[in-house]
Amino acid sequence: MAAIDWSKMVTADDKAAEIATATRAAVNVERERRIAAGATVTVTGAGAIPVQGRDADVRNLQGLGLMALARVSAGDVAAVTTFRDAENIDHALTPPQVLELVQQAAAAVEAIIQASWTIKAMDPLPDDVTDDALWPAA
Repeated sequence: MAAIDWSKMVTADDKAAEIATATRAAVNVERERRIAAGATVTVTGAGAIPVQGRDADVRNLQGLGLMALARVSAGDVAAVTTFRDAENIDHALTPPQVLELVQQAAAAVEAIIQASWTIKAMDPLPDDVTDDALWPAA
């Protein structure tokens, strides 16, 4: 009779830890999907503007925000920047409106990140990490 190698035994705790690790990884994937999908923000005087959070979109928003900040710092609050939103609609925004857009987009991303931390801290972890009830509204 062959000896049993107990070092290869998988316990219930081992299985639970494996499932928790996989679930937390799924939370990361869902978080990144939601950030890339974006959110709709409301800008004073411009209304609802859908923005996306893909890498290129983030770089664009950062650049626009930096330019708007420089303009506001120089006293220019009237120059118009054209921003094309996630639905390919152009918005003519003043520097303060661009700053508001960037700040609200960043806040939407932060809310998604915070939600991912909350989900990962749940005990027990949810079965469906894509459930919209777990995440902030886009």
